[in-house]
Amino acid sequence: MRFFPQTIRWRIQLWHTLLLVVIIAALLAAFYQNQREISYQALDRELNSPITRLLPRMERRREPPPRTRRVPRPDPLDDEFGPGPGRGPGPLRGPGIEDGPSERRQEDRGEERGPTLDEVVEDLAEDDIFVIQWDRDGELRFASGNAPEDLTPIPEEVPRGGERLTKRTVDGYREVIHASPGGGFVLVGTSIKPFEDNLESLAVRLVGTGVLIVGGGFLVGWLLIGRSLKPIREISDTAHRISDGDLSDRIQIREDRSELGTLSAVLNETFEKLETSFEHQVRFTADASHEMRTPIAVILAKSQFALKRERSSGKYQEALQTCMDSAQHMRTLTDGLLELSKVDSGEFNLRKEEGDLEDLTREVVRMIEPLADEKQLTISCELSPARMKFDSQKMRQALLNLLSNAVKYNREEGEIGVKLTSVDGRVLLSIRDTGPGISEEALPHVFERFYRVDKARTRGGRSGTGLGLAITKAIIEAHGGRIEVKSEVGVGSVFELRFGERN
Repeated sequence: MRFFPQTIRWRIQLWHTLLLVVIIAALLAAFYQNQREISYQALDRELNSPITRLLPRMERRREPPPRTRRVPRPDPLDDEFGPGPGRGPGPLRGPGIEDGPSERRQEDRGEERGPTLDEVVEDLAEDDIFVIQWDRDGELRFASGNAPEDLTPIPEEVPRGGERLTKRTVDGYREVIHASPGGGFVLVGTSIKPFEDNLESLAVRLVGTGVLIVGGGFLVGWLLIGRSLKPIREISDTAHRISDGDLSDRIQIREDRSELGTLSAVLNETFEKLETSFEHQVRFTADASHEMRTPIAVILAKSQFALKRERSSGKYQEALQTCMDSAQHMRTLTDGLLELSKVDSGEFNLRKEEGDLEDLTREVVRMIEPLADEKQLTISCELSPARMKFDSQKMRQALLNLLSNAVKYNREEGEIGVKLTSVDGRVLLSIRDTGPGISEEALPHVFERFYRVDKARTRGGRSGTGLGLAITKAIIEAHGGRIEVKSEVGVGSVFELRFGERN
């Protein structure tokens, strides 16, 4: 079940919030634990500090404890009126409560007594600290009035030697147990409820602080993620406009070095190629229709001329010849279109075999020589062996297209130069003519389909389908080579075929 929209923004937001929650929870938990330890360390120091006042006074009290092991909280009236009737003794009950012999000797010597054990216990009771003493045999010897009711013998976990101090938390009390010099044990403790209440209040405040931080982080993250994903929305909007037919639209790149800037540049390049391809497709369709319309119109015109009335045999032969020429032109055009459609669909398969390109070039030159002789052209060849793998039928077609153009678009009594060289597996074949040349503006378009340098040419004479160079380029590139053209108006053109070069 999907509880949240499956969008990039929500996914990033959820992961960001989850990470923020984990980090804040870990930091606040560590802070709480540290404050807890600090609080207990302060409490332990507070419980440990009275020992220097308690132990000497407890050691001086040698009398056995009373049968009642409890010391009631001191009555405030005793301080002013003394222990009255029914109020019982002072801070401690039973024998031994008076000043001992050692204390009287201190008075006789004129020494300052300082606070008594009862006074020290009373001061500690005001801070909710209780005191318990056991003798070396584990018998209870003393307990302050605020000590817990369920007094037990000395705990078993208290060490009997070695360590002098033990700390523990039991039944809601924090206790520090000291080993006295006389062999007994003194426990100083207090209730931890106030400390736990403070820690609980601290925990509530920390949780509230964490919620506020996570909430603020969520809002800030939402704004930052929205700002970061804004270029993606722009890319999406531009793509929608292009899909609706506006192929000239492009993505505005603001940060070309970022990942989205790189993506935008790639998409713009793709859109550029898409627009170019679409334009070529539209122009290709229009040119193909135009090319097919002309021979069809000629055939229809000649057929109507022959059928309109009876003609002589010569007129019929002339009409049939014109129809045949037009049909032949249509056949050449359809063959070229079929060849290019295979290139576009990826079905332009080659049957490469090891061979010598020199032999194939000489064969094609011999085939073209009769056409060259009609225009009194001179063909000069400078060929060297060039072993490579190629499809002989496709390569023959490409060379025939180039040499036919060299003858067709050459001047009377001109020249054609064919040069073939091979060095370290790199093969270079150049075909040079002495025709009128190609203008600089037309050079980038000579390999486009249906493109003609001289658009004023008619169907007769040197006119072609405009597909020959496009097919030649496809054949050369299918062999892993490339074709280039160099031309100078009034001097001639040079077509260069390169194979085996690393791009």
